[in-house]
Amino acid sequence: MQNVNLSKCSTNVENKVSYGNAESDIIDHEIVTLSQVAKLNEVVANLKDAIQIKDVQLENSHLEKSRLLAELKKQQRCNRNLKQQLDGERIFYQREKDYFVEEMQRYKGRYTGNVSKFQQQRHKKLEEVQDSLEQENKQLRSELLDKNKVTYNLCVKFLRMKHAKDTLRYKLDQLLHEHLLVMAEMMEKLDEARKELNLIVSEKFQEPLPLNKAKFLQVVQRNNRLTYENATLKVQVHQLTQNIEKLKSHMQRPKKINVDAKIIEKLATQSSTKFTLNKTEKVALLSKLSQPADHTEDAEMISQVNSESADDCT
Repeated sequence: MQNVNLSKCSTNVENKVSYGNAESDIIDHEIVTLSQVAKLNEVVANLKDAIQIKDVQLENSHLEKSRLLAELKKQQRCNRNLKQQLDGERIFYQREKDYFVEEMQRYKGRYTGNVSKFQQQRHKKLEEVQDSLEQENKQLRSELLDKNKVTYNLCVKFLRMKHAKDTLRYKLDQLLHEHLLVMAEMMEKLDEARKELNLIVSEKFQEPLPLNKAKFLQVVQRNNRLTYENATLKVQVHQLTQNIEKLKSHMQRPKKINVDAKIIEKLATQSSTKFTLNKTEKVALLSKLSQPADHTEDAEMISQVNSESADDCT
């Protein structure tokens, strides 16, 4: 009996324990399901909001589509009208073009007929003018060749004359140099003779002279002075004539002639080698010849002779 009671008690205890476990499991399952239901409710609310947004976007897109369709129909209508206008204008301008082309062809046919005649006449005139110009060119070329020959001969003659002129000028300069040297020697000799005469007069004719001797001495001294002055005047006249000739040559320069530059250079080198006269020597001689002579001694001597002759006469 006791065993039976114990078994019953154990079964009761086990049933109670299993029942408690089942209740706890049910409670846990309810909690989990409630949380899942809350999450699902949130998801459903979000989906509803999204569906509303999509519905609004669809409505906006339908409105935009209807507006675009209206604009498209309007644009198509405008394009159709423009196409009709363009077709009408194209037909009109094509007719105008055909008309003007016909007019141009008609006038062109008339113009070509007139122009062909005019061109033929003009071509004949141009050929005649061309022939006349060719003949004139031939004549001018022949004349130019003749003139070139003449100018060449003139240039050759001019160069020969220039060479001869240079040689003559060189010889003239040499002769002038020799002439100046001779004149200088003559002037020196005249100075020496005058000095000797003055010495002779001062030494040998201190005593009173007779009248005829005094006059003879006076004439000799005057002749000496006049010859000296004549020589100086000749030198001065020669210098003046040279200066005048140089001025005339500078004033009357010949016109320039086109000659070959090489020939001119050769002649210039030849003339430069020939003209070797020393200019400093010329200047020295001219300055020496142009110095005035001292006639004070002659004047004193003549005055003494005159006084002595006057004393003799008294």
